[in-house]
Amino acid sequence: MRYIYIITLVILASTTLGSAQFDHFDLSQSCMDEAQKLIGSEEINACVPISSFASLISNSKSENEEAAMKTMADSICGLPKCSDSLVASTQKDFRAACQQDLKAKNDLANSIDAAIALYSPLRDSICFKNSTDGYCFIESYTSLKQINDKAPKNQSPVLTFAGASNEQVCTPCNKAITNTFNNYQKVHPEAFTAIQGYSDKDVETAKNALTGKCGESFLDGQIGDTKQKPSEFQQQSSPNKSDASSLIANGLSLATFVGSLIALI
Repeated sequence: MRYIYIITLVILASTTLGSAQFDHFDLSQSCMDEAQKLIGSEEINACVPISSFASLISNSKSENEEAAMKTMADSICGLPKCSDSLVASTQKDFRAACQQDLKAKNDLANSIDAAIALYSPLRDSICFKNSTDGYCFIESYTSLKQINDKAPKNQSPVLTFAGASNEQVCTPCNKAITNTFNNYQKVHPEAFTAIQGYSDKDVETAKNALTGKCGESFLDGQIGDTKQKPSEFQQQSSPNKSDASSLIANGLSLATFVGSLIALI
């Protein structure tokens, strides 16, 4: 479920980039210039509407969190996907201009770099729709918040995840999102290593926890039908039962689930 955190991260980076408010992020001049270049690029705006994000943010201030995310997703998914060559050249230019900022672990620079590196699975995951024609990542995000809100105060995220119902975790949407990132990671492992706080061990233990809760077929590399009704999906899948003790024994990383459970825009 860490991937829901990454999706919210890219939307946060995009809204900041679109608002062109860089002063308090302490970017170097070369990095700031490159960010401004991204905003004004016609080629990039033809597939990622960065230049319109500022007005979208302004218009969505009166909306609740989920409605604001839907507004952003509508704008992203209404355009064709950027080509791999455009993404590669954009990242090359950004890393060259922001080398100093990335080395210093500047938050905004790192977020933008991660958003570019993971653009392909991010864009796919943001645009998945569920059985009610809503966005999958919003469904997953809402479920994570509900799981966290219902948990006792200061309870270990391990116990919180273990106590969550399979109906909330083992969904067609979560299967699609998780496999999309997992498949991309296998082909492009370097795209993940640049993310602050990323750990192969964290991701592997999270995968083990998911298969323990949802069954081995949950991470089978198949995207599946995100518009399938969750009740039908639950009937067709055969998740293994897991309890809190087995997840704790699995060594589930607190950092992995803290990031996903409290990810906020």
